Amino acid sequence: MIKELIFVLVFVGVSVVLLCVRLLLGRKDVVNTHVEGNREMERRGIHCVLHQDMEARCNKKVIIENRKNN
Repeated sequence: MIKELIFVLVFVGVSVVLLCVRLLLGRKDVVNTHVEGNREMERRGIHCVLHQDMEARCNKKVIIENRKNN
């Protein structure tokens, strides 16, 4: 039981160290979770909701009324 536990801990430790080395020495844009960083969405003209809202307000003079919940 103890041997298996030690083996698993060593295996996980080595995996974490290798992942850290990969992230530190590898490309700087390994993971980009933002919509603007996705090439396919950019090609299709899909932007983040804040960007689309700003475009709608500036370009089309859309007035969005803020409602207060009572």
